[in-house]
Amino acid sequence: MPSTRPLDHLGTCLVTGAAGFLGSHLVRSLLDEGHRVRAVIRNTPLELEHPNLEIIRGEVEDAERMMEACDGIDTVFHTAAQLALLGGSAASESYRRSAYASNVGGVENLIRACQAQGVSRFVHTSSIDVCFNSEVNTEMDEHTPYATNMSCLYTETKIEGEKRVLAANGEGGLLSSSLRPDGIYGPGNNLMLDEMFEQVSKGRLVATIGFPGAMHDHIYIDNLVHAEIGVAKHLVPGAAVCGKAYFVTDREPLPLFEFMRPLIEGLGYKMPKVNIAYRPVLAFLRLWQYLHFRVGLPKPPFTPHEIRKLAISHVASDSAAERDFGYEPVVSPAEAMRRCLPYYKERLRTVRALPAPE
Repeated sequence: MPSTRPLDHLGTCLVTGAAGFLGSHLVRSLLDEGHRVRAVIRNTPLELEHPNLEIIRGEVEDAERMMEACDGIDTVFHTAAQLALLGGSAASESYRRSAYASNVGGVENLIRACQAQGVSRFVHTSSIDVCFNSEVNTEMDEHTPYATNMSCLYTETKIEGEKRVLAANGEGGLLSSSLRPDGIYGPGNNLMLDEMFEQVSKGRLVATIGFPGAMHDHIYIDNLVHAEIGVAKHLVPGAAVCGKAYFVTDREPLPLFEFMRPLIEGLGYKMPKVNIAYRPVLAFLRLWQYLHFRVGLPKPPFTPHEIRKLAISHVASDSAAERDFGYEPVVSPAEAMRRCLPYYKERLRTVRALPAPE
């Protein structure tokens, strides 16, 4: 009977989306652990040099390029994705095709390349969104079904992508697993904190929406990278993680504005006293989204999907991740925000030093 003892080394690793927030941190951590890394970037450069690092350009939609990228690889970390947060019945066919090509077709291309090139392990970065059904659920776990009430193409395509990853486990010698984070944050260019910083620094945060808002999870970037490498090392024949998907969190769910309070007040701003009910905002943004697709209005500043996640409590347990591959957060939320503040304070100083537009 084969040993299910976790691996000490992952061999040569491929990271897709390597110039992104998660991908770049994952590349650095793998290099720090002594792994050889091939980093796949699209257009954004990866400002990193290392003797064990190879940077290549490519798109997951390009099957031939992914076949080349997987040559000589032992472990694939798939972090690239299209954040298609719009949706609804009015979504254009071109928007739908683009989301599917990236988040479903890209996964299929990688799986075929892994099987053809003898890759041993595949770790897929999914999202809590695959189980977010636009209704309150504070007890999400590995038994929670996929969402059926989908409010955006991201949810729809991430479900289909994850299904393919898990179904591929054991096919052609490939072992696979998927992680479902929510609210990824940290110092550096990340969507979650950057959006709030943009609103605060430009004086646009004049009201909260549905304060205090819904309870939901967050995960600091170091905790997510720790989970990615941890589950990869447990992808050995017969291990519990093979063919499974796992929620991973900081284990301290909070409403968004309470979670952001240390950042907002740490930058010298005050929390707004005005609060707007979320339902009128949601109705307005649904109309805006419809007109965006039908008559060409610019994209709304926030999507209906984002407002639903802000206003509807959804909390997941990562006890299965703890049980099956020993996941534990390595950085507390309080410490994580202390690490984020210096970066955003420096950005704020830079913004204030810029000359006013004429």
